[in-house]
Amino acid sequence: MTSLPPASEAGTPRWLLPRTAHAAHPALVLAGFVVAGFGIGLSQQGASGVILDQVRGLDTTVDMIGWTIVTYALGVVVGAPLLMVGLAAWNRRRLLLTMSGIFVVTSVATMLAPTVESLLVIRFFAGLPHGALLGTASYVGMLALGPERRGQVIATIMYGLTAAAVLGVPGMQWLSELAGWRVSYAVVTAVGIAGLALMWAYVPSIAGTASGGFRAELSALRGRVLWTAILTITVGFAGLGAVQSYMVPLLEETNGFSTGTVTVVLMLFGVGMTIGAFVGGKLTDRSVLLTARVGIIGVAAALAVLGVVGDSGWPVVPALMLLGVFIQTFSQSGQAHLMDATHTSPSLGAALSHSALNAATVVGTGMGAIVIGLGWGFVAPVWFALGLSAIAVVLVFVGPGYRR
Repeated sequence: MTSLPPASEAGTPRWLLPRTAHAAHPALVLAGFVVAGFGIGLSQQGASGVILDQVRGLDTTVDMIGWTIVTYALGVVVGAPLLMVGLAAWNRRRLLLTMSGIFVVTSVATMLAPTVESLLVIRFFAGLPHGALLGTASYVGMLALGPERRGQVIATIMYGLTAAAVLGVPGMQWLSELAGWRVSYAVVTAVGIAGLALMWAYVPSIAGTASGGFRAELSALRGRVLWTAILTITVGFAGLGAVQSYMVPLLEETNGFSTGTVTVVLMLFGVGMTIGAFVGGKLTDRSVLLTARVGIIGVAAALAVLGVVGDSGWPVVPALMLLGVFIQTFSQSGQAHLMDATHTSPSLGAALSHSALNAATVVGTGMGAIVIGLGWGFVAPVWFALGLSAIAVVLVFVGPGYRR
């Protein structure tokens, strides 16, 4: 049952709250979030699709571009909790529009970055609004559809991210080869503007959290259950960063696939992630715990297979698809569990889930940059990620908050 407010606050100027947002339909509210998620997915995941063109265009190396992916993820890790705690009292509509505006500005800055050093700095700031934007969107979406359907809400918003994996990443890789990586980020900017426009048109006025001060907001970050959940997501999701960030050189340089074939394989990986988002959303609404266990065991199995067949040509493709399915299944349960663990502030929990997911990207992509820089090849990061996923398997069975 929807809990969205039926009307705007009295006296709100129309330019701040258009008539379409006074009593918006939940589907229209979610549509803006999906487009915003698609733009964020293009910005973050698309970086792996344009990595070789950036290497050529900025006269640098694959591992150095890998660090730009890490700095983006660090921006998410830092920005999600700080912004959600610091801006807890903000109206949710205002918060969403502000974060979307920052996303558009930093996308333009990314497109214009003159050197890899400047790109490192810009990508950190580009990551800052990520968690606060999607975390707030998850909370408002939960109000729109009802708390009992929070798994479907998370999955719906994640469809934007998975659509980026299916269409956006291969599309950016293709466009990068055709016209350059800067043109690809011009598309990211356009999508960000579209998401901002939809949210301005349809997201209603929703009050922020009644704040008891910064220290009171920080109290929501206490407890073994919460930090076990964050640790589990971080080590369990690291495999995505370790694999996806270097997927293009893995396919082209290690396995000898053509550029056109790589585009198709990237789409298939995205299809796997979309299937995982759909299945994970359905399963999470039935049992968060069971979904977490099925998801992370599947992730570990897929990484083990990928490590064995990583340089064997076509067997890599089904292994990548399976990883996409299970990593997204695990992601849905992880986000729902964090919202439950921070029950006094579910929007903070949703934002923290993106912080944890990107901490995983920092670990996986950073680890990959190190071993690739050492000359160990593009398969080596998979084995490190497998070790981390084994830790996550143990945590979802015996960790605080996961035992029942």
